[in-house]
Amino acid sequence: MLKSDFHIHTSEDKKDSWIRYSAKELVKRAAELGFEVLSITNHGTFTYDQELANYARQKGVVLIPGIEAYIEGRHVVVLNPKKDIENIRNFKELKEYKKKNPDIFIMAPHMFYPVFKSVHNRFFKHHDVFDGIEYSQHYSRFFNIFNKKAAKIAKKYNKSLVGTSDSHKTYQFNKTYSLVDSEKDIISVISALKEKKIEINTMPLSVIDCIRTVQSFLWINVFRRFF
Repeated sequence: MLKSDFHIHTSEDKKDSWIRYSAKELVKRAAELGFEVLSITNHGTFTYDQELANYARQKGVVLIPGIEAYIEGRHVVVLNPKKDIENIRNFKELKEYKKKNPDIFIMAPHMFYPVFKSVHNRFFKHHDVFDGIEYSQHYSRFFNIFNKKAAKIAKKYNKSLVGTSDSHKTYQFNKTYSLVDSEKDIISVISALKEKKIEINTMPLSVIDCIRTVQSFLWINVFRRFF
């Protein structure tokens, strides 16, 4: 089982440049924590090149190309695309892109969370384009309604449920992740995700970390929207 995280942000993120750790720093820390597979999914930015992939390989980590794309203004995580994914803007284009690139995995992140950029009910109109739904680490032991709803919809629509950190800060990393039953290469991991050969390892955020996350949420989804 490969310890994996498929939704992480780094300081190369043009939208969230306030993140304090770089892609290489993330890879180094992840390797120290026993991760074997990662995907850096910055907002609208394809953060992947051969130098970074080689660095990850030296650390024992398979780095899967990734992005948190803006599709009709909504966040959609795409794993194993090419850089041209940055040009895809709507679901029709995304469906065509998937036909031309069958070895990608498309996931709805934080689907039911009350953030402006979540897919929300658009998932039901475009469910055929999605391979998976995210089980997010942003929850507490007292409140986890959004992940429970995501799990229910994943089961109903026969989609993979994928545990991720959606990390923007170091304290968010290594709390929720996926264990993937796969050979250690990109194509095998993508196939295993589609075949639901996944186990989610997760723990709720502490009260203090929940408060910190809510503060970040307010900044990202309220203040930055108007200023």
